Amino acid sequence: FLMVLNGDQAKAAILAQDGVAAGMARGGTVIVSATIKPAEVREIAAALVPRGLSVIDTPVSGGRAGAEAGTLTMMAAAPVAVLEAQMDVLKAVGENIHHVGEDVGMGQTVKGALQAVMGATMASIYEAMVLGAKAGIPAETLVRVFTTSSAGSNLMRGNMTAVAARKFTDTGSGIWTMYKDLGITMAMAREHGVPMFTTAAALELFQAGLASFPNEDNQAVTKVIERAAGLSAE
Repeated sequence: FLMVLNGDQAKAAILAQDGVAAGMARGGTVIVSATIKPAEVREIAAALVPRGLSVIDTPVSGGRAGAEAGTLTMMAAAPVAVLEAQMDVLKAVGENIHHVGEDVGMGQTVKGALQAVMGATMASIYEAMVLGAKAGIPAETLVRVFTTSSAGSNLMRGNMTAVAARKFTDTGSGIWTMYKDLGITMAMAREHGVPMFTTAAALELFQAGLASFPNEDNQAVTKVIERAAGLSAE
C-alpha cells in the first residue's frame, strides 16, 4: 500500500533507487491509494511493468475515520485478475471497493471527479453557515436543520459540526489536501475541455484558506468567508 500526499512523493517512494519497487520480486503488486494525477499513476505503472510488477490504482474516500474503521470507499482500476488477487488486502481497509476500470489512471480520474463534488459542497456549507451567522441564526440551529434536510449527509454533518464547535484543526483533513485535489480536478477539466465554474470557485476559496491558515483544516475556509463578510474570524 502507498498513501502519500502527492505524485512526486509517490514516484519517489516507489521508483527511487531505494524505493519499494527495488525490493519487490516479479509478480508483486503496488497498491497506490494516494490521490495523484492520472498521468502520474500511469507513469508509475509504465516504470513497473518491465520489472514484472503490477499496479492497482485505487484512491480512497472516507477520511481518517474511514481509514481507522476500515470502511473506506475505494476506486480501483486494474485488470480483474490483479484486483481479485489483492481483494483480501483491499478489504482490510475498504468496505466499498468499486472496480472502475482495467486501465491504470481510471481510479484517479473517478477521484478527481468526486473531489469536484466534495470541494464545492464544502465551500457551499461554509458559505451557508456564515450567511446564517450574519443573519443571527445560531450555528447549532443550522446544524440541526441542515443535517436532517434532504441535503443532509455525512460530509455536511462532519463539516457543520466542526465549524459550529470552531474546530479548525485535527479533523483529519488538512486544507492543503483538498487544495491539491481540486488542482488535480481542474487540470483534468482543462485536459478534457470541460468548464467547471463551481469547482473553480471552490478552488479559489481553498487557495485563500491555505494562504491564511496553512496549518489548519478544510473548515478554516469558513474564516476566510467570515472576514469577507465582516465577521470575526477567530
